[in-house]
Amino acid sequence: MDTPNNSDIDKLLYKLVFQFSIYALGSNKQLDPLLVKINKSLKQGLNYHSLTPEFIALSKTLAHISKQEKSTDGNASPSSIEYQRYLIDRLNKLLAETDIPFKFQRQYKLLQQKSRIKKPNGEDTKKAIDLALSLLFSIKDQALSEQHDIEDFFSKFSKQFMLLGEHVADVGKSNEASIENSKNLSDAINVQVDNIKSSSANAVELSSLQKNIAQHIQELSLQCQQHQEKENSQLLESQKQLSLMTEKLQQLEVETDSLRSNLKVVHDKALSDALTGLPNRMAYDERIKIEFNRWHRYKSPLSLVIWDIDLFKSINDTYGHKAGDNTLAIVAQLLSANCRKTDFIARYGGEEFVMLLPNTTSAQTLIVAEKIRPIIANSGFNYHGESIKLTISCGISQFSEGDEQETAFERADQALYLSKEQGRNKCSIIDK
Repeated sequence: MDTPNNSDIDKLLYKLVFQFSIYALGSNKQLDPLLVKINKSLKQGLNYHSLTPEFIALSKTLAHISKQEKSTDGNASPSSIEYQRYLIDRLNKLLAETDIPFKFQRQYKLLQQKSRIKKPNGEDTKKAIDLALSLLFSIKDQALSEQHDIEDFFSKFSKQFMLLGEHVADVGKSNEASIENSKNLSDAINVQVDNIKSSSANAVELSSLQKNIAQHIQELSLQCQQHQEKENSQLLESQKQLSLMTEKLQQLEVETDSLRSNLKVVHDKALSDALTGLPNRMAYDERIKIEFNRWHRYKSPLSLVIWDIDLFKSINDTYGHKAGDNTLAIVAQLLSANCRKTDFIARYGGEEFVMLLPNTTSAQTLIVAEKIRPIIANSGFNYHGESIKLTISCGISQFSEGDEQETAFERADQALYLSKEQGRNKCSIIDK
């Protein structure tokens, strides 16, 4: 076997370095700039010996990455911890914007406790994500179960209507048979009358005529009797079918009332926020369509307010999610108690609330908002001996010509951002 010379080894190393730079590209964002530079230099024909500084930097970067992956006491690296914290925060936001049925509130509370991780490691994050997935799947299963119940009811409802239709058809057939019987009797009577007439015309003796007439009358009487028996039988059958129809209709009426009541309960629950008792985002989506169409038709003023609890995340992090829940419940109660009967207030998600004020300009809405804001600012509460201060900021906008449903909301959101930028505990207006 021939021994490779230095030239062959150089070519092999050149090829290996080039292939490595292509293969490893994209595997780590810390390596990518160095790999791109090396790859570009090799493509331009530079000798790999001239890339010694880049190779030294690449070696140090690999060592640094290895050190991160084998950080002390088995915990995740700083960048991994930061990413896990991001996952936990996103998880909390997702759950905050999800309507949690009352049945799953206990499971939700447990998840909130698990997600309060200051310095998460892989196991903590995995447990929190597994709990969240379990909760979401449970909610989905309940929704599917309710959907199947409704489908089963309508299937049963449909079958009962089919039976009802069969009863109606049977009654119709009985009526048709009755009409046919009456027609047959009429034809039979006409035949017998014609026979009597013929007998009368051809009779030679009175006794013979009497005998013929008596015979025809006897046949008529028998046919009338048979007709009456058929009519009575069909009448009984019709009454039986009508009785069954009445019974089925009563059952349908009872079940329809039950379904209507159940659907109303389900609908009300679906449109209600379990924590605060306020309408939820789905209810807001329904209401904004109604108010927007009314505003578009009658051109009466319509204003929108977005409320946001100041430093809510700090309350959660400092005092726990139970204190955060209390905060949301108190703010919801105060907003609801201090808005007008014609106004609509909903929990939009997280610590945000949305208010619709029909027949109200943005200037008038600001007056209403400035009455509510200090009420909340003076309504702090004690939690386990700790005094928690509450303030709230809002953004206001009035619907204007050419607006869509989302347009005024976006302006109100910008106004809310302005209130936060100006130091919080403020109300701001941005109109078109």
